[in-house]
Amino acid sequence: MQMSKMPANKGKIVLFVLGATAANLVLMAACFALLMVFYSLALSKILPPEALIWAIAVAFLLALVISTFIYRSLLKFLRERYHLDEYLGLNKK
Repeated sequence: MQMSKMPANKGKIVLFVLGATAANLVLMAACFALLMVFYSLALSKILPPEALIWAIAVAFLLALVISTFIYRSLLKFLRERYHLDEYLGLNKK
């Protein structure tokens, strides 16, 4: 019964959060894959095979940082260009 009293904006916000989370995960996986391709093409010939575990850890951390920066800049663009806050009903003005 309490669900009917929720504003319509809550549904938009939930869908946005789910979509943004999925997109961020896909972006992070793509960054990780690209970093591992870079490692295999460039650095694997130089570094010993034991360095692979370190390469995976560094690639994961870099993918996390890179995807976060891309996500934040994309979100900033969407907020400015398409007035995302107003669409989601977050603007308190």
